[in-house]
Amino acid sequence: MIIMLKTFQRKLEVFIRKNKDKANIYVALQHIGYKRNPSIKNKLIIDEQVKNIVEKIFDMYANGHGSVEIVNYLNSNKYLSPTGYRKTGLVQDENKINYNWNEVTLCNMLKNEVYIGNTVQNKKSVVSYKVHKIRTVEKENQIRVNNTHEAIIDKDIFEKVQCILEKRGTNTKLKYDYLLRGLLYCYHCKRKLQIVLKKNSRKNAQSHPYIICADYKKRGCYPLSINYEKFEKHIIYVVKKICKIYADKEIFYSIYEKYQNKILDIREGYKRKIEQIDKTILDINNNLDKMYMDKLQGIILEEDYIRVSQKLIFDRTNLTKQKEELEQRLIGSEEKISSKNKTTEEKQLDELIENFLKLEQIDKIYLYRLINKIEIDKDKNVYIYFNFSKLNSINENLEEFIKIEELISEKSLKIS
Repeated sequence: MIIMLKTFQRKLEVFIRKNKDKANIYVALQHIGYKRNPSIKNKLIIDEQVKNIVEKIFDMYANGHGSVEIVNYLNSNKYLSPTGYRKTGLVQDENKINYNWNEVTLCNMLKNEVYIGNTVQNKKSVVSYKVHKIRTVEKENQIRVNNTHEAIIDKDIFEKVQCILEKRGTNTKLKYDYLLRGLLYCYHCKRKLQIVLKKNSRKNAQSHPYIICADYKKRGCYPLSINYEKFEKHIIYVVKKICKIYADKEIFYSIYEKYQNKILDIREGYKRKIEQIDKTILDINNNLDKMYMDKLQGIILEEDYIRVSQKLIFDRTNLTKQKEELEQRLIGSEEKISSKNKTTEEKQLDELIENFLKLEQIDKIYLYRLINKIEIDKDKNVYIYFNFSKLNSINENLEEFIKIEELISEKSLKIS
């Protein structure tokens, strides 16, 4: 009986995967913002009564409001939780006692692809027919079908929210929400750096935030301690400087074309080195084949064959590693080369930087959209990685851009 159940479970999973594009395979669970289509089985349609609540939640989170703040807003305005709405049919109730929103419900909602029109199944599964524990299925093994119903949330807003969720992590109740929290990484162990409050040895001394690599000893990493407040000022200054250089197209394009040409030269250099390595590996293989035949014919002794072949194999292994590293660099250089035409990404970047430079007070959402991560090494060297290739090109050639900026400023002063 157990074997039959196990076989049936496997067959069912195979059937679902094979038929995932068929309309009748969807199991339309009810999510707030949607209701079942009365005429088409297993289809969702937008619930206009609560559509605006879903839009409000995503809009608030995308604009920097934390999950605690959003939950407080919903509860203080007497909005019923999804369970409360499903049971009572009421959106708001001035006399509500229970059915409050909570952070778990909110965060699950913010991660749910149903709001961009996708259906995702097989998110959780039983470990086995013997062990009845539930486990979360990895994303690549989930069954995902796009555009199964009308979306409530725009995909750009949804992606922005996912980016913020990833950067902020799961801790939503921090007393201090620092601008760079979620962006800081250790250069060596690649783990997120922590921001902790420290006091000096003086009596009644005030606590100050410091950046540290927590549990560095356990991971064989290096100790790190940097004053966060000073570090944040430095990073904001550099990011603003890079954004101002990008916004000034005269300065930007004076160096950018040279940068692109330099990348092309570097790429050609990588290709030539890879070709040389391939030729050397081919020569080593030919020599090994010839030596083996000489050993079989008794021309060389077996001891000599082993000694020389081991050296050649060692050289071939090192060359193969060098080739793999060069190929990775070649792939990296391809990503840095972008079209000179006005792409969608460039328009998006123009708008983002224009809004960022207008801000009187820095908004962390703009930092999340601009910066991918910031790495700090044991010598306190800082490496900023942007989400846009053109900002990375400025960052890598910052001194040269600043020199051009100074020259242009001098010229404008002379003209005036």
